[in-house]
Amino acid sequence: MIALTVRKPIVFVAISMAAGALGACTSTGNETEASGTAPVQGSNAAPALPDGALDAGRYTVKTLDPVFDSEHRITMHVPAGYEGADGFLVSKLSGTGQNTVANWIVGNVYGEACHWSGTLPAEQVASTVDGLVAALASQKGRTLSTPTDVEVDGFSGKYVEMTTPLGIKVAKCDDGQFRAWSDTVDGARWTEPGQRDLLWIIDVDGTPLVIDAAIGPDTTQQDRADRIQMVESIRIEPV
Repeated sequence: MIALTVRKPIVFVAISMAAGALGACTSTGNETEASGTAPVQGSNAAPALPDGALDAGRYTVKTLDPVFDSEHRITMHVPAGYEGADGFLVSKLSGTGQNTVANWIVGNVYGEACHWSGTLPAEQVASTVDGLVAALASQKGRTLSTPTDVEVDGFSGKYVEMTTPLGIKVAKCDDGQFRAWSDTVDGARWTEPGQRDLLWIIDVDGTPLVIDAAIGPDTTQQDRADRIQMVESIRIEPV
């Protein structure tokens, strides 16, 4: 998958979507799915995301943050042609690493993306939506688009596109990884050259939730539309 690491046992993928997708990616929290999908069912009817190939349908997905996951349930409609991993990652079957959707609770943001070792700030910079966006915007080696207001299932926040330069020599980076952030346990998000991550960073009861859809240069228009629909279909409820 796109160069992105999740916990030690997981290798993550980043989805990079084209600029200008924002208008199509926001959700207003209504009770219908994105175009072409079924009506929203109660979250209790949505099974946990399994490993392997998925049937089209609504699944409960994790952030892998034990506190957030114990207090909130996230469900998402997944179209045919995708697979699940660790209850957390949805990726395109037989695709590259730049074809995924995942939800993150960020622990902290690296000061530098390539030579990231030792650059996590001592203070928590990801405790608010604006703080997280500002930290990503100031990260050395990476480009972030201008933030715009966004809403997903009634939760407000910011939408940005995070781009990894195409010419980056990842092998020369620390541990061969071009990192963006650490999570709250022992994982990290890393990306591949030319990858673009579409990020919906929303405030959920005081906690910034990052919805990350990654795409690469070879991502098709249909793939991009599928990922936008997945984000639009997200529902967040208290447990």
